Amino acid sequence: MKLGRSALGGLGIALAAILFVAVNALSGPLLQGLRLDLTQDKLFTLSQGTRAILARIDEPVTLRFYYSERLGREIPSYGVYAQRVREMLEEYRDAARGKLRLEILDPPAFSDEEDRAVAFGLQGVPLNQQGELVYFGLAGTNSADKEEVIAFFQPERERFLEYDLTKLVYNLATPKKPVVGLLSSIPMAGEFRSMRPTPPSAVYAQLQQFFEIRAVSADAADIPADIGVLVLVHPKELPDRTLYAIDQFVLRGGRLLAFVDPHAESEMGRAGPMGMAAQTSSDLKKLFDAWGVELVADKLAADRLAARRVNAGTEARVRAVDYVLWLSLREQNFDRTDVLLTEANVIQMASAGILRKKDGAAIEFQPLIRTSLQAQAVDAEGVRVQPDPVQLLATFQPGGESFVLAARLRGAVGSAFEAAPAPAEGETPPADRPAHLARSQGPINAIVIADTDLLDDRFWVQTQEFFGQRVAVPAAYNGDFVVNAVDNLLGSSELIGLRGRGLSQRPFTALQAIQRDAELRFRAKERELQEKLRETEQRLAQLQGRGGPREETNRAIVGPEQQAEIERFRGELLGLRRELRDVQGELRGDIERLQTVTKAINIAAVPAVVALVALVLGWLRLRKRRPAAA
Repeated sequence: MKLGRSALGGLGIALAAILFVAVNALSGPLLQGLRLDLTQDKLFTLSQGTRAILARIDEPVTLRFYYSERLGREIPSYGVYAQRVREMLEEYRDAARGKLRLEILDPPAFSDEEDRAVAFGLQGVPLNQQGELVYFGLAGTNSADKEEVIAFFQPERERFLEYDLTKLVYNLATPKKPVVGLLSSIPMAGEFRSMRPTPPSAVYAQLQQFFEIRAVSADAADIPADIGVLVLVHPKELPDRTLYAIDQFVLRGGRLLAFVDPHAESEMGRAGPMGMAAQTSSDLKKLFDAWGVELVADKLAADRLAARRVNAGTEARVRAVDYVLWLSLREQNFDRTDVLLTEANVIQMASAGILRKKDGAAIEFQPLIRTSLQAQAVDAEGVRVQPDPVQLLATFQPGGESFVLAARLRGAVGSAFEAAPAPAEGETPPADRPAHLARSQGPINAIVIADTDLLDDRFWVQTQEFFGQRVAVPAAYNGDFVVNAVDNLLGSSELIGLRGRGLSQRPFTALQAIQRDAELRFRAKERELQEKLRETEQRLAQLQGRGGPREETNRAIVGPEQQAEIERFRGELLGLRRELRDVQGELRGDIERLQTVTKAINIAAVPAVVALVALVLGWLRLRKRRPAAA
């Protein structure tokens, strides 16, 4: 039986449809574990740090993923995010090779499963006026009944999903946290202010998740031996006994992370001893001198290219300006060869100092973070009382030198002390104090950062309230950088790869460059206009006298030459204003042209390429047919 051409065509279409359905049905289970991550930062691929943590799980860990399907049906964006969370958890389960058990639960209303979710501390969110709660969280337990939870997966933290999940697993898999000593003159653990407690800083809370934080007194005579890393934050005028304890701790092989600052903005307005204003500068000069390192005294690093844009006006009249002392540091400012910064995207600093290696010093001084060449050293004294971003930008003159803001120190060094300081009157030195070390027992390992404001929440994190829960949404890599630094100094690099992976901010650098160039021209004209205005006012004051008669009367008093000079000044002012408008118009025109080109490339380029390929293929097929037809 022969089939006609139309019947064969219909049969072919039917077979193609059957094949399409069969391939889709079989590809799900067969290709479930296969993925191709084409994102530049590999946002959908487990980092090596995560895999290392999962590989060393000794006791089984159980993860219970509570997700109400109704939430995804009512709000599709949550359904998409929930699918990603579920797939990520399945990857964790597969990578753990049987040491991680995953349960996926949809708790019905008023059920035992819902009661258990509430007992874990998961956040139920009302979806309707009847008060029905939906859940989207994770509860983890280990064999010792330790619990860790993510109360609710916030869409704002989607970029930090792997960090949150690995942190939870790490806390369950690590029975004892490493001990980190903290000596800080800034109340990072919170304080009582106006008879109310303030919460710990986001950096402190993040450190607590991974380490046991032990406070060290500012007058401590010894650093306990079980402290793996000592973190110094804004060490102001430490006594010799404490400096000696730090010195010997480092020489014995203890690791040090030090935050010093010529001007800590977080201390502005804070009360110090005897009700006086708190000191905003800190240094470890005695120790740095012995190590061959210098924090340049009373100098701050200003950077035109890394400057953050702030409002130098009022709420009613916004005046956007680049504040050259508030730095938004990016990939070009980081040493990407150091594991500490391999995945850092943005680190925010404010009024940072300048670190230098002393001439002839034997210490290995490795810059980690530095400014661009468009930088200038600014006197700290001039900004301690009332910083003026507009004036700083107007007087900014780059010197072509890149300043070091953070550095790693390695090498053998000598002690800053010839012997232990004499004990204070009535004080008995510890009987078990180790013998004095004149030189380090091996290469020291320290990281020094010339800024303390990067620890301040307002410079890198936004805290939001979500149904009574405080949710921290990072806008920069600051917290991860600090935790990474501590973890790196402890000798473990397993956690480094998982942090900051979601910071996928991609600034429009070409547009920013055009804005900077145009603004530089605008500011130059603005300064010229202001100078002319002052000159005109002074000239008019000389000719007319301050507080004298009104202009109509003065016209009769002022001579023709003076009147002509006044008119000339007015004409110049009008010309300058016209030039300012032209510069602003050029700025808008450059930006609009760049945006138009970018849109054209994104919207039209891909279809054009596809059309071109189709035309070429059609032409080639046509050429093949012509000889056959001949």
